[in-house]
Formats: sequence, C-alpha cells, structure tokens
Amino acid sequence: MSDATVDITIVGAGPTGLSAAFWAGMRQASCRIIDSLPEIGGQCTALYPEKWIYDVPGHPRILAGELVARLREQIEPFAVPIHLETMAERLEYDGEEIVLHTDDGELRSRTVIVAGGHGAVEPKRLPATDADLDPWEGLGVRYLVGDKQELAGRRVAVVGGGDSALDWVLNLLDTAAEVTLVHRRDRYRAHEATVAEVMAHVDAGRVGLRAPCTIAGVEGDGRVEALLLNHREAGFVERLECDAVLLQLGFASRLGPLRDWGFDIERNALKVDPLMQTSLDRVWACGDVATADGKLALIAMGFAEAATAVSQALLRVRPGMTLQPAYSTDTGVPGMAVR
Repeated sequence: MSDATVDITIVGAGPTGLSAAFWAGMRQASCRIIDSLPEIGGQCTALYPEKWIYDVPGHPRILAGELVARLREQIEPFAVPIHLETMAERLEYDGEEIVLHTDDGELRSRTVIVAGGHGAVEPKRLPATDADLDPWEGLGVRYLVGDKQELAGRRVAVVGGGDSALDWVLNLLDTAAEVTLVHRRDRYRAHEATVAEVMAHVDAGRVGLRAPCTIAGVEGDGRVEALLLNHREAGFVERLECDAVLLQLGFASRLGPLRDWGFDIERNALKVDPLMQTSLDRVWACGDVATADGKLALIAMGFAEAATAVSQALLRVRPGMTLQPAYSTDTGVPGMAVR
C-alpha cells in the first residue's frame, strides 16, 4: 500500500466506483479504489457476469462482465491504484486527512466516496413454506451462473419474478434446451418492457410459464430431475421435468463494517443529501449503497451520482474550483490517443 495521501479514496470497485474513478481522473484528481472482493466489478462480476444488462445508456444490451471490462478500460489512462481483497474496517480524522484503517494497513485521503453497491451480498433462499432446496445445491440447483454455457442443452427452471429472473429467461433462450419461468405470483417486479418480452416468448411457445405456484418438492436420483409445483389456487400439484434450477430471488445485503462508522442509515443504506453527502464530514456515497427520497436503484443513476459525488468532494479539496467539469467533447481524455 502507498503512503501517499490522495484526493479521494473510493470504497467499492463496482460500476459506480469505477465511474467515480473516471470522473476523478477527468478532474485531474488523485484517487485510489479499494474493494473487499478479489476482482473488480462488484455484483456484476461476482454474481452475474453472463447476464445481459439492458438499461445502460448507449448500449441496447451489454453483458455485465463486458460492462466491467469497458469501465476498466475507461480509467486506464489515469493509472488508478486498485487495492483488491482489502476491507475498509474503520474511519478516523487526522486534521485535514481521513485515515481509512483496512485489514491491510492504513490509507490516507482528503475525502472518501463510498460506492460499495449493497455491501456484502448473499442470495436469498426460498421461503420456509416452500421445499428446502439447500440439499440439492450443486446437484442441479444453483443461485449464480459464471458461464451460461454450463446450462447449454439443459431444461432450466428459472425461479423468481424480478429483473434477474426474467433477464435470465431471455439470456438462456439461445443456450438452454428448454426454459420455464416459475413464480409464486402472477405479478412481476421486473421492468415492464422485460415482462412484455418474456410474455411474448411465452405466447409463442418458446418459454414455459408456471405462475402462480410454489415449490413443493424435488425429485431426482443424485441430481435434480423434476420440480413438484403446488398450484394452490387451482388445487393440484404438477411434476415439471427439469435438470437445472436457477433460483433468482434477489439478494440479502449487509453493510458490514460501514454500519459502525457513524453514518445515518435508512433501509440498510447510507442516507445522503441531494449532493450525495453523507452524515459524516468529507464522506460522500453513491450507487446502491446510498439512499434518498426518490432514489432509483439503477446503474445509470449510480453513474450520475458518482459524477456529483466527485465534483462535491473536489470542491471541498479545492474551494475555488469550478463545479462544472470541462466537457470531454472539447478536452478529450488525458493520456488517451485520439483515433
């Protein structure tokens, strides 16, 4: 670790944190990134690198892993130090500097931007009223997909009703032998356009749909061979043949050490004002870890919040600085060759 004091330490190397590093570079500010994970990208890398993302401006669709690669490429001209497998444990003030105590030493900076996604995450399990699928994990039941080719030629039941579940239904259409969406309700939490696209495939016979129903059991000899689905409203139990079950029920998050730093916390996130300032002096937050009235948990929102947080942090470091950065269309990117 470097002993140098930088303008900004960014906590979190997900898309929002990488975007914050880009904006810091564009303002010719020194910064570093730290993250507790072994790779950059946050949830995009750790949870769904093969998932299509449809709501990034300028990309009709882009794989999560590819988005992370592009964001990494975008900050390469700025030579931003990235400290991985580094947990920020506590924060203290030393005059005009902030000292981050990590499990790998101390880091000093003038400001801090927390862009740590949802914090530590783990997949949600089925409700206790459903069958226990934990004994089948690794035997056909899974929560994460690192490479969708692992599901090539399989009959896949995707369980859930949110964006991740419906996105995976679409993502597996060109890979799996069969795809069936299983949901306990006949209403969905995904974007309306995604729901409409999935239902068009259902109507065309390319996707199976079982909703509303719950999972009553599993059948198989050493591996999953079928799900037993309880159609409670219709009053029958169905045997759905499948050899892969992808549970996409969302993720439970925890703030970890951040919870003890002294932040105002609301809905398991750091409360911020309209300028992304937290309750702590010289500490801003952006992305899913931040919350405010009217907050939208979108990557696009995180990108905009990162630009605001960086501008406000640098205004604190350089009080006479112009708040509005120069447009990249006029200045280009420092250090990047013009094609």
